[in-house]
Amino acid sequence: MPTLSSELLRIDPLTGCKNYLGFLETLTNPSLPDITRDGLSREVLRESKINSSQFSAIMFLDMNHVRALNETKGRAYGDSTIRWMGILLQEESQTEVYRVGGVEFAVLLKMETREEHSELIERLLERIERQAGLLGFPDSAADVALIFFDKTPVSLDGLLMIMGEAMVKVKNHGASHFMTFNATDFKIHVLAPERWKSNGGSDISFAIRWISLINIHQVLEMGKLLDETKQEAFTDAISGLPNMKAALFNMEQTLQSSAANRTSFSVLLIDGDNIRVYNSVNYAAGDEMIREMSAIFKDNLRPNDFVARWRSGDEFIVVLPDTPSEGAKIIGERFRLAVKEASQTWRFPVTISIGVASYPTHGEDINALVDNAESANKRAKDQGKDQVAFAD
Repeated sequence: MPTLSSELLRIDPLTGCKNYLGFLETLTNPSLPDITRDGLSREVLRESKINSSQFSAIMFLDMNHVRALNETKGRAYGDSTIRWMGILLQEESQTEVYRVGGVEFAVLLKMETREEHSELIERLLERIERQAGLLGFPDSAADVALIFFDKTPVSLDGLLMIMGEAMVKVKNHGASHFMTFNATDFKIHVLAPERWKSNGGSDISFAIRWISLINIHQVLEMGKLLDETKQEAFTDAISGLPNMKAALFNMEQTLQSSAANRTSFSVLLIDGDNIRVYNSVNYAAGDEMIREMSAIFKDNLRPNDFVARWRSGDEFIVVLPDTPSEGAKIIGERFRLAVKEASQTWRFPVTISIGVASYPTHGEDINALVDNAESANKRAKDQGKDQVAFAD
């Protein structure tokens, strides 16, 4: 069963680009070990190398004059220019774009020749120059550094330092707002913390490097913590399945995808038949029955299907992407028969009733679909239980 995606934690809400956490994880995965609850040590980060074979160059862009636009036209307008830059970069590069700072973007490029890089940069700069004036930028809207790596071994914090120093060189150059570099143009100072103390803090490169190392550590740790927190918030404690909040999120995402692609999807509303007898024994017996039933549902899902515990008690909901009513009924029957057969070995054999509703036939929003699935479930119970019924 697919787990609830934590992808949204890696998305910048303003631009739709990947955020700084997504950028760091892209570069470290799979070259670094998984972060555990004990944390990923800074020593591991310091010694680990990024997999630079996955890209040919990094395009690092820093926008200009956004603060001035915020002051003269309002922050909403400034935000719109940042959003514009994110869209522009995605359209021109046709690859993943990362917003790595307030007005800073990074793009990992994978191209065969440097001529292809040059063509991309020319298109990008021409479009920025053409549109920036219309948006109120007084001159160049951005500084751009293109850094070639040629499979040069470099640590993650070393890469961030290269990006920072490259942008400083671009901004200090004066005559141009775009420069190209090789990673080997930069010397990454490797000093231990005790040497940092002994030299009185005069090594600026090391200061940047050490700060970036701490930053990397904290961001990756925060990403892990957010994943764990989100997983707990969207998981039902008894069944181990996603909960109602997760189900609503999944249905909304599935509906948006179906609407965009003009496909159908179905919802199964499942309710146990006369299984309160378990709680008459004790609540522990009822909880165990819920876990047994949940395991059956998970075992009978297709790869892209989704099941969650719905509301409370013995209700469950299943989301079936790209599945019309007829296909949903077949899957519902599979669930019904699996529960009926497996429960013969339980304390009390049980059955389930299932209501089927499909988008867009039975509703074009989540509330309508769920209401119709619940009505169909009630019809299944009224007609004798242990069956699958369609919505009207």
